[in-house]
Amino acid sequence: MFKERPSRDHYTTLAKRLGMLSRAAFKLQHVQKRYGFLKLGDKVIILGSAPGGMAQLAAKYVGPQGLVVAVDVKTQGFKIADNVVNITSNVFDPDITRKIQEVLKGEQADKLVSDLASNLTGVREVDVPRQLELVGTALKIAEGLVRKGGSIYLKLFESPEVKSIEDRLRLSFQKVKRIVPTATRKHSSEIFLLAIGKK
Repeated sequence: MFKERPSRDHYTTLAKRLGMLSRAAFKLQHVQKRYGFLKLGDKVIILGSAPGGMAQLAAKYVGPQGLVVAVDVKTQGFKIADNVVNITSNVFDPDITRKIQEVLKGEQADKLVSDLASNLTGVREVDVPRQLELVGTALKIAEGLVRKGGSIYLKLFESPEVKSIEDRLRLSFQKVKRIVPTATRKHSSEIFLLAIGKK
């Protein structure tokens, strides 16, 4: 589908040219091509989904029999695809798990993706703890909603704390990999952790 291999600086332009809602789609494409992360028929939760690039691409990967639950604090005022359901909510909302469960109709998800990010201040001592809080919230949601054997894909910022999160994930998943998608912006400390096979 996406055969071109542009530099990182060109991903925003490429996304627009290919009709993708955001460059974040390429971060999902990266893990899909390398690890076959999403399967046809999967039920997948995407946290921090706006403006919708990841949900748009995930909808194609899981197909008509699959389901994408796209969660973001920003209202997504349009339908991304027939198999995408938008939830406008803060992930810190104590009812967020229930809201997602209602869309899943009581079933568990196969995969969870967290592209959550707070507004960056440029001050590492502020930005890293905020991101770690979001990761912790995503993990809590995954614990309750991702099935045994399922997998998750989480965004973080490179920091000494990443190692402890990797160690925590290894207690609950069969494999954990640290990934820097090709679409990551230059000079960004953003990384993703892929945790495969929930125990």
